[in-house]
Amino acid sequence: MWDFLKRLFSDHEDGITVVVLDDNDPNLANTFKLRSMDAMTLFVIIFLLAVLTTTALFFLTPISSIYQQRVDDNFRDEVIAINERVIALQDSLTAREVQLDELKNFVRTVPDTTFELGEDFILGLQNADRNYYISPDNNYSYNMLTQHEVMNVLRKERKDDFPSFFPIAGPLSQGFSIDLGHYGIDIAATSDSEFKVIADGTVLSTTWTINFGFVISVQHADGLISVYKHAAGLYKEKGDYVLKGDFLGIVGDRGVSSTGSHLHLEMWKNGAPQDPLLYLN
Repeated sequence: MWDFLKRLFSDHEDGITVVVLDDNDPNLANTFKLRSMDAMTLFVIIFLLAVLTTTALFFLTPISSIYQQRVDDNFRDEVIAINERVIALQDSLTAREVQLDELKNFVRTVPDTTFELGEDFILGLQNADRNYYISPDNNYSYNMLTQHEVMNVLRKERKDDFPSFFPIAGPLSQGFSIDLGHYGIDIAATSDSEFKVIADGTVLSTTWTINFGFVISVQHADGLISVYKHAAGLYKEKGDYVLKGDFLGIVGDRGVSSTGSHLHLEMWKNGAPQDPLLYLN
């Protein structure tokens, strides 16, 4: 068959003669003259008739409705799936916005301080041999050393610790205000600047909070505690003994309540907030 078609299309001008024989009667024979152009025309006509027939069957019979229904079903399923994903994404975004609003409200309402006067601490003032406990506003609890223990760890008792120098050089960007809930002072400083402890003492705690970044507190004699916030890193650990002028860490713009690179300094005496400027010169 393929040899016949090859021969047919190879003779473009003369064509070929096809002889049709009847097996029952060999005397009856028919001859046909075929040219390649005639064969191509016949194939094109057959192809067009097939296309027209298929198109007519598709549009004039229920086949088209069945196919269209399947297409519609698939399209509807895809639309439903996309709609469900969009709804889930909207719910996720709504929940995220609620969480961000709650975090912003929390940051706005929480004062920039760590310590509150606790009942155990008040009772402890009457007994120098007891441990004092301070309850911070971030729900952490610190074990405060007694004055007797502080005096034992200091190399010598210094009478001239206060007034002391500022823990870091820089302009005062915000002052002490109980009414505003700002229980300390802010000293503007460039990032990675080192800050010092203002008096001899023992490191009471070192921690990191989302509001204040790295925080370190130092217990001094006479019931005084100094607290340093918004640090980018700390050099000391809880229990370390420090002398006046020792470096405690480096300043940074840390914590969501920070508005720039600065050091926040608080002073507490017997559990009550003090204006740090009263202790600085």
